[in-house]
Amino acid sequence: MNTFEKKIQQFPETVRRAWSIGFVFMYNGKNFQHFPARQWTDAQIKAYFKENYDCSSNIIPHPEFKLKEVQVDGHPTWIVIVPY
Repeated sequence: MNTFEKKIQQFPETVRRAWSIGFVFMYNGKNFQHFPARQWTDAQIKAYFKENYDCSSNIIPHPEFKLKEVQVDGHPTWIVIVPY
């Protein structure tokens, strides 16, 4: 199991089954959250984290899972997943 697989395993099974296109799923070490991001581009997702958390971010595609990982600068323990 690679590092990304270990990260997504931290989400409960019920949350993983709920993953759907148009939402961003986030785990900050305490709480699981999701918010709508219908038809958002990668730039819009990055802008969200810049505007709301004053943090830059990087988006890493994982096509074998049909998921993108958002790494938020300054928050290395956050796990942010974007289904596509």
